[in-house]
Amino acid sequence: MTGGSPATPDALKLAIRVYPEPRRDEPKHKRGLRHWRRPPRMLVFDTETRTDTAQALTFGSYRYFEDRVCLEEGLFFGDDLPRADRARLEAYVATHPAATDRRRGVPQLRLLDRRAFLEKLYTTGFDGQGPICGFNLPFDLSRLAVDFGNARDKRFAGGFSLTLWDYEDAQGVRRPNKYRPRISIKHIDSKRALKGFTSARDPDPVDLIPDWSETGEPEGGPFRGHFLDLRTLAFVLTDRGHSLASACAAFGVEQGKGTTDRHGVVTTAYIDYNRQDVAATAGLAFKLLDEYDRFDVELQETQAYSPASLGKAHLRKMGVAPILERQRFDKRYLGYAESAFFGGRTSAHIRKVPVPVVYTDFLSMYPTVNALMGLWRFVTAEKVSVVHMENAETTDFLRTITAEKLFDPGTWSTLTAFARVTPDGDILPTRGKYSRESNDYQVGLNYLSATSDKPEDGLWYALPDLAASVLQAGKVPKVVEAFRIVAEGQLPGLRPITLRGKVPIDPRRDDFFRKVIEERKRLANDPNLSDDERKRLDKALKVLANATSYGIFAEMIREETSKKVAVTGYGIDPTPFRCEVKNPEHAGAYCFPPLASLITAAARLMLALLEHCVTDLGGTYTMEDTDSMAIVATQRGGLIEFPGGQYRRSGRPAIRPLSWAQVEAIARRFEQLNPYDRSAIPGSILKIEDDNYDPETHRQRQLYCLAISAKRYALFVRDPIGEPALLREGVNNKEDRYSEHGLGHLLNPTDPESEDRGWIAQAWLSIVRRSLGLDAKPLRFAKRVAVTRTTVSSPTVMKSFAKLNDGKPYPKKVKPFNFILSCHVRKLGHPVGVNPENFHLIAPYETHPRKWGAASWINQHSKAGDRYRISATAPHGTRHMVRVQSYGDVLREYEFHPEAKCADADGKPSGKQTVGLLRRRHIAIDGFDYVGKESNKLEEVVEGGVPAESDIYSVFHDPRREEWNAKVLPTIRNMKLSDLEAATGLNRRTLQRIRNGQLPRKTNRKRLMLVAAAEIARFSPRVN
Repeated sequence: MTGGSPATPDALKLAIRVYPEPRRDEPKHKRGLRHWRRPPRMLVFDTETRTDTAQALTFGSYRYFEDRVCLEEGLFFGDDLPRADRARLEAYVATHPAATDRRRGVPQLRLLDRRAFLEKLYTTGFDGQGPICGFNLPFDLSRLAVDFGNARDKRFAGGFSLTLWDYEDAQGVRRPNKYRPRISIKHIDSKRALKGFTSARDPDPVDLIPDWSETGEPEGGPFRGHFLDLRTLAFVLTDRGHSLASACAAFGVEQGKGTTDRHGVVTTAYIDYNRQDVAATAGLAFKLLDEYDRFDVELQETQAYSPASLGKAHLRKMGVAPILERQRFDKRYLGYAESAFFGGRTSAHIRKVPVPVVYTDFLSMYPTVNALMGLWRFVTAEKVSVVHMENAETTDFLRTITAEKLFDPGTWSTLTAFARVTPDGDILPTRGKYSRESNDYQVGLNYLSATSDKPEDGLWYALPDLAASVLQAGKVPKVVEAFRIVAEGQLPGLRPITLRGKVPIDPRRDDFFRKVIEERKRLANDPNLSDDERKRLDKALKVLANATSYGIFAEMIREETSKKVAVTGYGIDPTPFRCEVKNPEHAGAYCFPPLASLITAAARLMLALLEHCVTDLGGTYTMEDTDSMAIVATQRGGLIEFPGGQYRRSGRPAIRPLSWAQVEAIARRFEQLNPYDRSAIPGSILKIEDDNYDPETHRQRQLYCLAISAKRYALFVRDPIGEPALLREGVNNKEDRYSEHGLGHLLNPTDPESEDRGWIAQAWLSIVRRSLGLDAKPLRFAKRVAVTRTTVSSPTVMKSFAKLNDGKPYPKKVKPFNFILSCHVRKLGHPVGVNPENFHLIAPYETHPRKWGAASWINQHSKAGDRYRISATAPHGTRHMVRVQSYGDVLREYEFHPEAKCADADGKPSGKQTVGLLRRRHIAIDGFDYVGKESNKLEEVVEGGVPAESDIYSVFHDPRREEWNAKVLPTIRNMKLSDLEAATGLNRRTLQRIRNGQLPRKTNRKRLMLVAAAEIARFSPRVN
């Protein structure tokens, strides 16, 4: 990005990551169960529900397996199922055989009531300790319950506790069976949830003996159960969210999920549909378990929650213990490194103007930079040490940074260091609230300046970020402190493994990150593998490589707490601070901030090097996204007229597209940085993506890119008369190349039950056509209420339905994990008299869009459960009506979403109406906030349901850097006492006591803060 020096930089308070010290009562990280032997029994089931508010159980079906042989199949039904519907079920089982094994299975299809089915679930899942299997188990289990409460077990804090088993007392009243366990469930995100049996009171010892036990003895403490949610396991194996239908397709289940035109009924066709879903679920279970077993790790599948779980299990198998588990490491340096952690580099550089591009992408960015820096030596080191570096040594090294030096692979292994710098116009990543409108933290790459030369006001950065700054800003930052991490020796007891029975890896000799990528490419060309096996291997190795090369080293686990907890935090200062935090976090098992920060910094350096190569030729780019860049390029290059361009064509501003040949030459240059075995991966690590080539002729075609802001862009082609066509999977490309970011949470406006996202493509095509000056047909769904489907994921959300649930029996209540609707209030659409920051509408789930407007919507944050009507066409809100966003409103906001972390041609923050070339902003540090990672509630933030910042981030308050101590007190100490007396009305003695450190009363403190703010404003940069 270009950028001159505006007269005044923008003052911005920065958010810095903090490393929290584990509490003394925190449990040790558990290793996966060793010698896990999967029980022979498994129960697979699925439920169907009414389509009303309560979504109560109507019926369901199940299959019971032993050693993968189906021995029993049956239907079960809800307690209040109408007599006519039950009669249909009875008629069905009388005329339809069970899909069981002919020799060993029960041939009759069974029909059970809910309690009888729960006895089968108990016998299989608790007595037999077999897996209880389903797809989205939290929803299905809550259909079977008779009551719910808040989970008390610390592990499930913030979750629900379900009562499934009850009994009838002497008075005929049904009561919870305290001698049977409850099931606790804690929602993590849309793909994962913690699930487990709770401890029953005085359980029968016999109930703790698995039926398959060879000793006949209880298996120890409370049995948590083996809840196999295939939604989670599919995510573990693919690193993407799946529906049952898409998972079956991805893993080759022959009879996948069925289809139906109508839900919530009991008909022969619908019973067939439900049975097919269970058959598909069982088929998917066996496919996923086979795939999981190929990894041969000592982690049972029900304890795997992400690809990172799989990666950690492989490290354990190789004898690689976590760094912080095998040695003491000075927490000061963990804090320094954590404060230097930022995510990937993403931004739009040319905004809302379509330009011709070549789309490029780096090969496996995180494994590649791991291999270049040789980080495996730290993972397997007997000890990782800190070595202090002289400031002059670090400065001298940075002075040598050039593009040529960075194209030397040997340079990258010397970048494993950190330095504290006092920024002064250096181009560095920062995290801050760049936009008052969105008011969220974003990471930008801008010119940064400190407001003082004091070392304590400096910031820590990984050396790759500082090298990138030298390359792009052309100057060396002022270093005030530096250290390097050094790997000493090698861990004893490292063991070779064979990945999936195909890929031998010896951690004593092989670089794991490099080896996995190499073997992935070799296996892709192995003629001895079937196409299906080749695809599975490629997918598995890609997921494993990415999981182990970055995520596990950055993992922070957030704890949901109702009250604040005392925490010790390590940040940019050498001494820690104590504070109280709601929703604190602790480091994951393999978390090691120095590695996490080095990896992402090196990825940003790789993109900086690519940017340098492009701009060195006079070119530019339209967007970048972590490991990819759309470079402005045409077949022959030249000049194209462009507002704000640095060149002139026919007297008008222009930009210089590179030629395809120039982009190809840049890509070849990156071949020097290929860290892999060239027999497996020849050529460059910078790839000219397949999107650039016609899938039929395989000849390069001209792509175009339209970017709005970070992660909001689309690639398209144009026909001979200029008509645009988005790149779409199965149409003109191998995959879709238009962003769903910011839209993917909304329901399909044409069919809310459909997973088809074609409506997003329609929206993008309209945006592209308008940007080209072409007519765009109005979208048929533009005036419909924009609605998100979410779930009752926590007791906090459930509180909103307390009034609705009051006095109702369980089947009639809104239950845990019910689907609900959420909509978004338009600007000026809030009801009169409410606080917009604590207002969000939710409603019971409804599949018919025409009924959304007539529904009674509840303010999620109202203790009284205030209800409102909604409208997508009214001019504004009233006392009892809310003006909510339509799909048209959402898409207009989407199309004009500002790229606030960048500047326009005049150096001002990019706004909604900004178009054309963007520049880097100039930022002046205006204090610090310490934050943790974004919580798993980020999905709910997108859906609009979590407005409180404390629900998104763990916020750590360092009293030493609170505004009073950091800014106000130093300012009033530098002012004349006479000026202070006149400005505040306080007497001299009181002012002297305050200047000496006495904390003033609240009213006096407010006066002094106002005076200090006015004094600071006289000499400070403009406030963003």
